Amino acid sequence: MLSVPSNARNAWITVTAPADGRALGTLPMHSPDRVHAVVACLRETHALWRSMGVVGRANWLTKFRDWLLDNENAIVGQLAGETGKSVSAAHREFRLGIDTLDYHRTRAADFLVSPRARTGGMPNAALQLAIAHRPCAVVGVISTWTYPLASALLEVIPALLAGSAVVVKPSSETPLTMRTLVTGWAELGAPPVLDFVAGHEAGPALVDAVDFVYFGGSPETGKVIALRAAARLIPCRLELGGKSSAVVLTGVDIGRAAAGIALGGLAGSGQSCSCIERVFVESPIYDAFIDRLVDEVAAFGAQDPDDTSAEVMTSAAHVIHVQNQVADAIARGATVRVGGSGSGHTFAPTVLADVDPAMSVLTQQTLGPVLPVVRVADAEQAIALANDPYGPCASVWTTDGTAGVYVSGRLTAARVAINDVSVHLTPMLHV
Repeated sequence: MLSVPSNARNAWITVTAPADGRALGTLPMHSPDRVHAVVACLRETHALWRSMGVVGRANWLTKFRDWLLDNENAIVGQLAGETGKSVSAAHREFRLGIDTLDYHRTRAADFLVSPRARTGGMPNAALQLAIAHRPCAVVGVISTWTYPLASALLEVIPALLAGSAVVVKPSSETPLTMRTLVTGWAELGAPPVLDFVAGHEAGPALVDAVDFVYFGGSPETGKVIALRAAARLIPCRLELGGKSSAVVLTGVDIGRAAAGIALGGLAGSGQSCSCIERVFVESPIYDAFIDRLVDEVAAFGAQDPDDTSAEVMTSAAHVIHVQNQVADAIARGATVRVGGSGSGHTFAPTVLADVDPAMSVLTQQTLGPVLPVVRVADAEQAIALANDPYGPCASVWTTDGTAGVYVSGRLTAARVAINDVSVHLTPMLHV
């Protein structure tokens, strides 16, 4: 959670723990001028970093990996503190970051090798063509609060190995982990090619200053960033959220499907774009399925057996967003079968029945522990609804193998599984 004074340009962000409200740290917000100054410094150091070659850069990334491992417990504790995740969940995110680092640092030379020169035909038989990789001088990474360590490292590491300098703008909800990583990089004596900026004004200023921008977050903000980058004719890469779905077909093992969907929608309080945010159930089994789902959700506990504390959501403001979606659904005729309320940093695991596709809980990303269940006439209607809007992940639940393959093949989600919840439990950090 963050607290930002509203009347000062050089304001400070105070980060508090979602779980208990204790103060975790403060850091200054970056004004647009400060962001431009940071980028200008990085641009000056980029040439030296690039001249080291991929082997030299990989050596520094290896030292950074060792520093991360030496400080794992402290980093994990801070990550858990500012996100509200369990220590076990924070360790899993940390290991994902290390795996990313290992993957790229051990393969960078192969990835960046220049293609062989090719001899051209016309107009000159002596003409030779070659393809060379030229890194952008400064890459900007605007990362999400849902996975503040892993989502940033997935972009920072390949950019550094390619020869670019990198500036990260973490979410104002969770900036402390990235500050720690940047501090660690500096403590190693590594070349000053990694920095961060923070605050609400820093994002737009970063897009206006860097040579390439990555953004992970909501489709609404992604559109703004794409237009801003296009105005400067700089490349951008967007990793946007959506509405991941589950499709439940007649003849399914209702118990297995309900248990899987409850886990896929509620793990981590639903704070991942991989989590199930829409459930489409064929009409003949709708009532029986929703009764079983309610039982599963009512009994849902902490994901980690060794952590019995209540799961909290990272952002109190986002809890209000979830409350508003549920209130809109109720006002439009939906029925709360279990849960439906929240306050502070918690929201009760919720099942909504009688949901209509026009409700915001089906059209806008939720990122919360809410399972809206839609009655559909058949698989064709489920496919059409699941594909609009886009969902990063989807699962099909059925005992009919042919039907499962058919429906999964028609869904446009990036990852689709049949009778398998794991697709919803792995962070969708790359699409």
